[in-house]
Amino acid sequence: MPTGQASGVPSSVIAAVSRFDDAQRTVEYLRSYGMNAANLEIVGAGLRQATRRRAVPVARLTATTALQGALLGVLAAVFITLVAETTLTGLAVVVWGFVYGVLVGALWGLFRGLVRNRPDLVRTEILPTRYEVRCPAGELSVAQTLLADAADVDDGRVDRGVIADAPHPEKDAA
Repeated sequence: MPTGQASGVPSSVIAAVSRFDDAQRTVEYLRSYGMNAANLEIVGAGLRQATRRRAVPVARLTATTALQGALLGVLAAVFITLVAETTLTGLAVVVWGFVYGVLVGALWGLFRGLVRNRPDLVRTEILPTRYEVRCPAGELSVAQTLLADAADVDDGRVDRGVIADAPHPEKDAA
C-alpha cells in the first residue's frame, strides 16, 4: 500500500511481532498459501519517539580532516606548479603541499574535536515497538487457520520460529 494512504477496508490483526523481518516472513507464509498480498498489511504499532545524538571521536575527526587537508594541499600545489615559477621541482612542491595540508588539516580537526565536538546531527525518529500483520475481516478466519496450521506442519516454506502467535477467538471466548 502506498505510504500516506489509509486502508479502505476494515482490517483485523492476525499477528503481532517485535521485528519487521518476522512480520514480512508471516506475510510471505500467508502469500505462499494463496492469500492475496494486496489484502495483507504490515502496520507499526506502539510508537515511541527516539532521539539520537552523534558525537564524532576526536581521533577519527582529526584523521578525516588531515586527509581532507592533504587533498586540498596537493590540489593547491598542483595549481602552484602549473601557474607560478618556483625554484623547486614540481614534485617537491606537491610533496610540500601534501605535508602542509596534512598538518593544517590535523590541527584543525584536533581543535574542532577537543573544543567544539558537539553532536553535529540530532535525529528524532518515530519507531514502532511492534508490528501488526493485518488482513480484511472477511479473510480473518482463513489467515488464522493458516497460522494455526503453521505450528503443526513443517513443509520447509518458512521458518516456523518466526511465525507470530495468532489470536484465536475460540480460545479467547473460553
